[in-house]
Amino acid sequence: MKLIAALSLAVALCAVTVRAAPAEDLVHLTNANFDEEIAKHDVAGVFFYAPWCGHCKNAKPEWAKAGDLLKEDGIPMFAVNADEDENRPLAQRFGVQGFPTISIFRKSDIENPLPYNGARTAEAFAEGVRVFSGPAATQLDQADDSLIHDKDIEHTKVTVVAFLEKLGGEEQKAFEAAADKIRQDGHYYFTDNLEIAKVIHQDLEVKANTLLVYRHYDGEYKRSEAIGSEDDIVKFINANYVAPFLDFSAMSGSIAERVYRGDHTFNVFVYGDESKKDEIKEWAAKIPEKFAGDLAPAVIFDVKGDQSRIAGYFGFSNDLDVSLAVTNLNKDKHNFVMDESATEESAFQYIEDVVAGKIKRSIKSEEVPATNSEPVKVVVGKNFNDLVLSGKNVLLEIYAPWCGHCKSLAPIYEELAKDMESDAGIVIAKIDGTANDVPDERFSFTGFPTLHFIDSEGKVQKYEGPREKEAIKSFLEENKTPVEGASAGEGEEKEL
Repeated sequence: MKLIAALSLAVALCAVTVRAAPAEDLVHLTNANFDEEIAKHDVAGVFFYAPWCGHCKNAKPEWAKAGDLLKEDGIPMFAVNADEDENRPLAQRFGVQGFPTISIFRKSDIENPLPYNGARTAEAFAEGVRVFSGPAATQLDQADDSLIHDKDIEHTKVTVVAFLEKLGGEEQKAFEAAADKIRQDGHYYFTDNLEIAKVIHQDLEVKANTLLVYRHYDGEYKRSEAIGSEDDIVKFINANYVAPFLDFSAMSGSIAERVYRGDHTFNVFVYGDESKKDEIKEWAAKIPEKFAGDLAPAVIFDVKGDQSRIAGYFGFSNDLDVSLAVTNLNKDKHNFVMDESATEESAFQYIEDVVAGKIKRSIKSEEVPATNSEPVKVVVGKNFNDLVLSGKNVLLEIYAPWCGHCKSLAPIYEELAKDMESDAGIVIAKIDGTANDVPDERFSFTGFPTLHFIDSEGKVQKYEGPREKEAIKSFLEENKTPVEGASAGEGEEKEL
């Protein structure tokens, strides 16, 4: 669903067809010269886009500005039109599945670019790429308060200090290698001056060959018992990176990666009034430790109101003081929503029951229509099985009310439904995918509109042909299977 826009025609720069848009001074690469150009630089940023993508339209000028900011650093910012036939092999090679895809390349390992998941402003782009130039960790001899309180430090990142017994040893090498793996996620330092710990807290004492992770989000810090191997260091940082109670608005790329895609099964979301946030935090912050291994390292909180993005996703009711949902984002994406206001006791019990498999998944649903006699049948979460899995041939449109493509399809879909009314074995239906869960995983969708067809024998397939009435009719005629008691020309009077 990621969109982008093309810029003005590029101008040939040299025989190897490196092209730049004069207005942006942005160099475009092709499949023919990609490796050659990337190999010229220790670090380079690449913006993969498609000319029809709106998100790219907004981000691409900022990417070009970032290129200007990085000129003194000698770091180039390239663009690739991944929608051009000649460049599609690049998109496949580097796993480009949506637009824009923004990657950071290092000539030492061209085949494994690093994803950029930060903000899409020129300054953020520049800093996100610049961090990969030079050493991953910095040696400290002395430090002051700016180590952790500098105004330019992002509050969603961490500062990590390796306190060493001696400089240049195996512990330092392991730390620098670990920092290089996750360098965009924090600020990394090493020192043999143990007194630097007192910059973080005046009474703080540390032992040699240990780590300290300082979270800028909540001002908390964690100390390790040892430094260990490169993998041990990454694991320790990841385990202590995220505060146990987070605002939804704080879900930066580095935090989201650990909260949404870790080795856990479930995530917990809480929805309540701003005035009750501190009260909720008192008990909700205990949840990750209580269910460590099963749950994400943080509970995500969002404030009640029309601006909330999780309220609609889970179907939270504003009638409840505190709403809570448990969801499996990494596997089947099933949601479990409490139907009563959450308290410490009830929330802990509910989560325990979800983890134990004692709770049935929640199905977000609008109310079942009082009548459903129009040619296009209205499906909601509650009647999905009855209408879609009815044993008939059903074409289902999953749409969004705000979707322009859906609005364009609507009159065509209505005419199609009218034409097919004479065939009692075929149902033309639609479901609002923003207001209802689609409880059958075979009907997957990542954008709107998505059309799925299920025949009377239960075989599901996505319709990917032209969104034209005659093309869809032909598809239905070719793919429908017999329905007992129904045949073409025998319309039903029964209301669905």
